[in-house]
Amino acid sequence: MDDVTAALCSEPVSLEQVQAELPAAPGLYAWWARFGALPGISGPRHPEAALQLLYVGIAPNGAASQATLRSRVVGDHIRGTTGSSTLRRSLAALLSEQQGWRSRWTTRPVLVNADELRLSEWMGEKLRLTWAEHPEPWTVEAQVIAALEPPLNQADNQSHPLYEFVRDARKRWRDGARGDT
Repeated sequence: MDDVTAALCSEPVSLEQVQAELPAAPGLYAWWARFGALPGISGPRHPEAALQLLYVGIAPNGAASQATLRSRVVGDHIRGTTGSSTLRRSLAALLSEQQGWRSRWTTRPVLVNADELRLSEWMGEKLRLTWAEHPEPWTVEAQVIAALEPPLNQADNQSHPLYEFVRDARKRWRDGARGDT
């Protein structure tokens, strides 16, 4: 697992570079941002860059899935929607009020199309990524989350000091999209 955490703490790259360099292989990925990019969120400092860790994800999430680092990160997170990305839902929940983004309800909360584009632009400007190839990332995900302590992860991260803050923001955003507020 040390090689995985070391790779996730390597020099983060821009989302433009990610789209050119990310392999179509299984593994884990880590999202990084400059301090202050997300209101109320402070993550572990990157060992070399002036960035903080926000989120760790995996692809695939089990033996039956065909997802790869490329399909998950590029397809669901960078080019996807809040309907297909837990990361995007957390970012929307934390940024919508500040950014004036609007949401609607489908089978879950999603940003309206124009604001999905604005979130993608925000991510391109603010976020960086690292990754580590691993043949069965679901077997080490909980250990990596425990070791790196990303504040936006909800699964396997209940003891994180910001767990309730993120959970509550997501609930408020979900309720707002449903019209429950």
